[in-house]
Amino acid sequence: MSAEQNIKAKALKCIDEVYPSAANLKDSYFPVDAFLDEAVRWVIDIMPAHILTKREQIKLTGGKIEDGVVTWANTTIGDARIVYFKMGDWARPADIIYEDSPIYRQQKNSVLRGTPSRPIVVRMMDGNTIEAYTSNSSTPQDSMVYIVPYDAANIPERAEDICAWKLAEVVLLSMGDIQNAASCTARVNELLEQLAL
Repeated sequence: MSAEQNIKAKALKCIDEVYPSAANLKDSYFPVDAFLDEAVRWVIDIMPAHILTKREQIKLTGGKIEDGVVTWANTTIGDARIVYFKMGDWARPADIIYEDSPIYRQQKNSVLRGTPSRPIVVRMMDGNTIEAYTSNSSTPQDSMVYIVPYDAANIPERAEDICAWKLAEVVLLSMGDIQNAASCTARVNELLEQLAL
């Protein structure tokens, strides 16, 4: 059974646990297929990077440097989470933020922006442009990027239950069942706490 099928089957079992009359309804009544991608995306985004072991390495080329900002347009990253980004002269991997983060506005200030010891990488909303804020000495050819595509196959086995409960939560919310969705949310939070131990 594929990871996608496994997560959907587990989600239906989760719904059975919290939804009183679910046993009398056909599986097709619950639109798990429609919300699987949303649940997978949420789990991949929330998981600590060290748990996401199915990574792809990408080398970014064609970066332009201007005033300490390296910009790559039209990257091949696509629909994926960046879990690791480091350039040659950086002391550590970058903190990865999105364009709507308040920290992004600080990067326009040369005093507040990232440095080689505290680099910042911004993933723009178009999904294909990346900006790195650091010193003028950084060379874009030395960049190393690891990503995890938003795909059920990339959910670690020990996080499948979290994804299943999240999927059950989203399905029940879409059906207007806020009370049972809240039970699913509580279970997701409980499983996340166990994962952190």
